[in-house]
Amino acid sequence: MAQKYPFANFQIDGKVVTLIMVAEAGISTPELAQRSMSAFQQKLGRSDVVLVAQGVSLSPIYIGAKPFVEKLKDMPLGRVNWQHFEA
Repeated sequence: MAQKYPFANFQIDGKVVTLIMVAEAGISTPELAQRSMSAFQQKLGRSDVVLVAQGVSLSPIYIGAKPFVEKLKDMPLGRVNWQHFEA
């Protein structure tokens, strides 16, 4: 059975960047974060992906290219118009 992931697309610096909400366990180590990132990039067929997880302190943890993370990090996740896809 496929898992559903919340995602949202944003225009950043002329590119469409996909923000994907994942479980914190999926990015808990650098190796897992890289594997998760690679899997989503392959599934979506593009490299402009940022992963976000709700940390224990409820603050978001972002994984992705620094320019994209910098633009997204101050956005309240509750205000994002999330959609869902299955992977």
